[in-house]
Amino acid sequence: MRSELDRLMEERGLDALVVAGRAEEANTLYVLGGRAIPGTVYLKKRGQPSVLCHGTMERGEAERTGLRTRNLGLYNWRELVEQAGGNLARARALLFKRVFEDEQVQGRVAFYGEMDQGAAYAFLSELQRVAEGVEVVGEFGRSVLLVARETKDPDEVERIRQVGLATQRVVERVRSYLRSCTVERGTLVKQDGEILRIGDVKRHIRLWLLEEGLEDTGTIFAQGRDSGLPHSRGEADQVVEAGKPIVFDIFPRPVGGGYHFDMTRTWCVGEPAERVRRLYQDVYDCYQMVTEALRPGVRCSDLQKMACEFFEARGHPTVGSDPTAQVGYVHSLGHGLGLDVHEEPRLSDHPGNDAVLQPGSVVTVEPGLYYPEEEAGVRLEDVWAIGADGRATNLCAFPLDLVL
Repeated sequence: MRSELDRLMEERGLDALVVAGRAEEANTLYVLGGRAIPGTVYLKKRGQPSVLCHGTMERGEAERTGLRTRNLGLYNWRELVEQAGGNLARARALLFKRVFEDEQVQGRVAFYGEMDQGAAYAFLSELQRVAEGVEVVGEFGRSVLLVARETKDPDEVERIRQVGLATQRVVERVRSYLRSCTVERGTLVKQDGEILRIGDVKRHIRLWLLEEGLEDTGTIFAQGRDSGLPHSRGEADQVVEAGKPIVFDIFPRPVGGGYHFDMTRTWCVGEPAERVRRLYQDVYDCYQMVTEALRPGVRCSDLQKMACEFFEARGHPTVGSDPTAQVGYVHSLGHGLGLDVHEEPRLSDHPGNDAVLQPGSVVTVEPGLYYPEEEAGVRLEDVWAIGADGRATNLCAFPLDLVL
């Protein structure tokens, strides 16, 4: 949570941190409370209120954040470029040097935000050279911001829940749309008499998401063999067939950036094969078992091990016994969810994963079984939040039905 930044900075020996990235980038949105403001530089000294540096044109939006602000437009950029001999990386470094001097920033300063790797190297190298008393620090892996984002405050959970409600309305429209089709010679036919294809469904999904103020970030709507390939998105020209499993994984966010939702349902329009029914029952039973175990203090790796042991007892290969498995249960159980669709903690048993669930954790739980050569794949996924009272709450109330 943002309230933990000072503690985390102290643990890492950081005197200050800077976030300077794209307006829609997750770390920028995080420190600005979800506001997407171009060209900002967020500066926080340990134990001190944050400062938002901004351009002249963005000063109105910057003021609305409630943070103390500093207008970068009051620094003479032309003069800085001339002083740098036309070297823009050096000019940017001189700008930061002046800001640091005005804000009395010293010591170890960590930098975050997306930037072209070459440009970032050039800028930070120049800054290290010109900024006296400042040590430029980079973090790899679980940075201060990523760790802070692992747990959500009540406002963040509510934002995720609201996106979830809108997402479920879209999913209901998709279900109704499929049900409105007729089946002719094993394929779905639209009310206008045309054969239904996956591309038709996805066009409706994108439109319905926009009507809810959400944007599609890569919806999976995969049938048959593609349903057995976990992240196959589905082929637009493929005809939607009756009785074959459809893996529908949707993970939108508000238009322009914000908190994601993430849910998956597996559907069959009409009666599925008995093999698909058995796979579905195995996935459903695993989902029920694992979600009953969600509580603070549970090791995320243990949840993955529970899923692997359960599926192996039902006769399926898993990555628990064979990390290279290509059929059966072939992925981890879930992941944290927030401003990125995949965040910490990871519900995996990968080496070094010592994460535990804690109050404020928001995670997906998504067991699945995949047999592409049998044209069979099943996955179920919901978003679960661990409350301050330790209770796990499912943020998705959409039915877990197989047959439409």
